[in-house]
Amino acid sequence: MRRWRRVTLDAQRRQQALRMSIMKKALKALAIAGVAVLGFVANGKAQVQQSISVSLTVYNQSDTGVRPLRVSTRDVIENLAGTNVPSGKLWLIMPTDPRPDENGNIGAFLRVTDSRGNILVDTTSDSFNIYQTSSSQSGTRTYAWNQFSLSFGGLGAELYGTATWSKDLHGPGGQGSFHCSVNGHCGIGGITAGEMPCVGSISVGAPRPAN
Repeated sequence: MRRWRRVTLDAQRRQQALRMSIMKKALKALAIAGVAVLGFVANGKAQVQQSISVSLTVYNQSDTGVRPLRVSTRDVIENLAGTNVPSGKLWLIMPTDPRPDENGNIGAFLRVTDSRGNILVDTTSDSFNIYQTSSSQSGTRTYAWNQFSLSFGGLGAELYGTATWSKDLHGPGGQGSFHCSVNGHCGIGGITAGEMPCVGSISVGAPRPAN
């Protein structure tokens, strides 16, 4: 009788241990799934991408006077990627429903892709921002006072201007395309004598869903 009871108790312990093991595995799986869901919620905001071109003239001070220097989209790509990118493209990535935060930041960033469309680098909020502290809207157009802040590689610039954003109501979202005449100051390490006065333009194409 005692042996039968001992065998029965051993079987019960094994069953209990098995149930505990199954529960632990299930809880672990749920925890992993929960982390995955939280990661999707944090990073799964819908975005649009738009081609962006930059054309600036920097009035650089030299020993003999002022020498105008041109800064193009290619220069922006090279300073952001850290190297020349043959047939590379520069993109502006924005939320589908951009809303300036308390500092006017609209949550945009820059992206460089290679000739095959592979993503090489994205900026962070430490290296690029678009601020929009004042705007008015009529229909599909937004008239905004924008500040473009760039700081990566050897390139640094603070550019200001009033942009007219034009949005397609049937498009994927974003604030639309724009052309903005800008001025401010810009510098390229080893080329300009610090950040010098500049003028130019920034143009952004129609938005499409981000890859």
